[in-house]
This record gives sequence, C-alpha cells and structure tokens, in this order.
Amino acid sequence: ILRMTKLLRLQKIFRYTGSVERVLVDLKLGVDQSVARVFKLNYVMIVVCHWVACLWYACADYGIRVGAENNWRDADESDESLSIDHDHLGGSGYLRSIYWAIVGMSTVGYGDIVPTNPYETTFAALVILFGGLLLPAVVGGLAAYLGNLNVALKVHRNKLSRVRSYMRNAAIDQALVQRVLRFYDYLWCR
Repeated sequence: ILRMTKLLRLQKIFRYTGSVERVLVDLKLGVDQSVARVFKLNYVMIVVCHWVACLWYACADYGIRVGAENNWRDADESDESLSIDHDHLGGSGYLRSIYWAIVGMSTVGYGDIVPTNPYETTFAALVILFGGLLLPAVVGGLAAYLGNLNVALKVHRNKLSRVRSYMRNAAIDQALVQRVLRFYDYLWCR
C-alpha cells in the first residue's frame, strides 16, 4: 500500500507534457494540432501499456499470495521451448508483460502467454475489453491527421492552380510568376 503513493507522480507526466508544448511554442516550432494529438495518443498508449504490463506482472504475485495453484509466470517458465527464468534474467518478466499487454490490448492474442487462474483471467478480459476501445482511438486519431493533411494539400494545390491561371490570363512577367510561386511554396512549407 505504501508503494501506491508513487501514483502521485502521474501529475508530473502531465506537467512535463505541458512544458514540452510551451518549449515548442517558445522555439516557434509550429506543431499542427492534429500532429500533437497523434503524439499525445501514442504517448497515452505507451503509458497505458506500461501500467497494464506492471499490473499483469503483479497479477502473478497476487495469485501466489491468495493461494492460486498456478500463474502465468510459472506456466511461462515451465515451457521448455522458451528457456525463461523470470527471477534471473533481469527485465525478462517486464518484457514478457509488455509483450502480453501489447498483444492483449490489440486484441490479437497469440496465446503464448495465457492467464492460468481466475484473477489473471478477469484482468485479461478487462484488458482486452478496454484495449479494444483504446487502440481504435489511436488509429482513428492517426487517420484523422492523415485525412486533414490530404485536405490541406488539396486546398493548397487548388489555390496554386487558380493563381497560375490568373497570372497566365493577366500576362504577368515570368520572373514575378516565379517569385509568387516560391512564396506559395514557402507558405506551404511553414
């Protein structure tokens, strides 16, 4: 229970994200709002994967404490084709937990790491349910960004076409035409 006080550090993450945005504004690095949204969604996805992995790893400990006969780590270690020892490989338990979180939240579920007691099964069901809601949000954010990018490009090309047509009909000097087109390229690259 004393370790739960570490959850208070979550506020620092949000302050850090805000300070990064302020630095980008101070440096006058214009970041499109949809790009920022995609990065935030991916950041949230990474943090959620970390927390799900930590809770999945803790599920095995909880199962041992309450007297469950088996847990996913023991089943993972007993698989002779993997040669895994969670106690002696440093971060392999965390890596296997992250792997399970990504596979579970994406609802792929390869089945190589499976829940073996009711506690793990309940947790796995919740992860699959909520992961099925979180991943489409990230993919939808990315699709919206790409859709907006495509619309902006169409608007830019349409504007360039009208400007070229006008300058051709007005018989404007070629040097001025090139300067105007370079200006529109500059506006597009900003």
